[in-house]
This record gives sequence, structure tokens and C-alpha cells, in this order.
Amino acid sequence: MKINCKNCKNEVININFTEEQKLDIYALMQNDLKKFVEHKIISDFNLDQNEVKIIIQHLNNTQGKCCECEFENLIGEYVECHNCGAFNYNITEPMFNVEFCSNLEWSLDFHNIENQGIKYYIKDFWCDGVQHLPDDISTLLYKNIKRDKEVNTKAWLGYSGQEIYDMKIKFGPESLENYKHKKSLIDCIPKHSEKLNWIKIYVEDKRIEAQLK
Repeated sequence: MKINCKNCKNEVININFTEEQKLDIYALMQNDLKKFVEHKIISDFNLDQNEVKIIIQHLNNTQGKCCECEFENLIGEYVECHNCGAFNYNITEPMFNVEFCSNLEWSLDFHNIENQGIKYYIKDFWCDGVQHLPDDISTLLYKNIKRDKEVNTKAWLGYSGQEIYDMKIKFGPESLENYKHKKSLIDCIPKHSEKLNWIKIYVEDKRIEAQLK
């Protein structure tokens, strides 16, 4: 099936990507690796290079933001921009994303940790970021999160906020349910009044664990 883009006047092939393909393309687009996206689509769908270049022009880097005019209120996948008429794939990003990781970063409370023996030592720690793209992007597939109930990524912690820690984020019943139904994980980050000691930190090993609701 082809869509006529009202903005560029090109015919765009409307590909029904699988969850795995969407996740791979999302990760590559986040890293601005469009050449790799091109190779992947050519390989997966046996399309020619010109067809794929047009497809890539309509893959928006940020869900909800038009690839052409950057209008920021696109809803749903495979949609036309209300502002400029451009066709956008608008591929749904995983719920483990920049917004969630930013909120998790701000929520890490180093006074509220399980291993109490080091509480005084790390009370002045702070976090300067949680990596939203794990090294193994396939761990963000729902089937893998349902099985493993965790995602392994990186975080920048310490007195300076610049030491690299391996971070394990564990999923509880509420966060698993939200991930299944593509609902935000932000409300699954515990607050101090809801759950004590939801963070474990191992300074010598440069590891941290966080348990979502």
C-alpha cells in the first residue's frame, strides 16, 4: 500500500513493521544512524534504495513531532500532519524512553536505599542521567520484559554525577501491566511515602538497582 504525501508529493510505501522492527528502527533513528535504517529496510522488505530513502524521510525521530515541520501533536501511527500535510510513520516508542528515564533520574533518592550501611557515605550522591537505550535493545520488547522482569542499562552517579554505574531496573506488577498496555511507567516510580528502600546501590562494584511498582 502506498500513501500520497501532501507535503513532498511523493508516494510513500506504508510498511506494517513488526514490534521488533519498530524497536530496531527506533534505536537507530535515536542514534541518527539513518544509513543503517536504510540497509535494514532494504534487507527486510526487498525494496530499492530510492523507495527506502523516501520512507526514511517520513520516519520522525521523535514520536509526536512531524518529520517535516516539527508540529508536536501527532497522535497515532501512520498519520498525516494536521499542520503541513506530511505523512509520518510516527512509530510508537517503547515506554522505557527518554521521558521515563529522566523522571527516574530525578526520583533517585539516595537517603532511601535498602543497604543502610552505606547511607551516610552516599547521601550526597546525585544522578546525572539514566541511559534510555540499553546495549541490548531487544530487552525492551514486551515478551522479554514479561520473562525477565528487568532492564539493564547505565546510569551516571556519584558525588560528581559522572561515574558510570550498571543499572538494573526491576519491574513489579503495576509496571509490567503498564508496559503491556503501552501506558507510561512514570507513575510506577515509587515515592518515599509509598515504598521505602526501593533502591540498592553497590559502590565498589559500580552497580545500582531500582524496583518499580
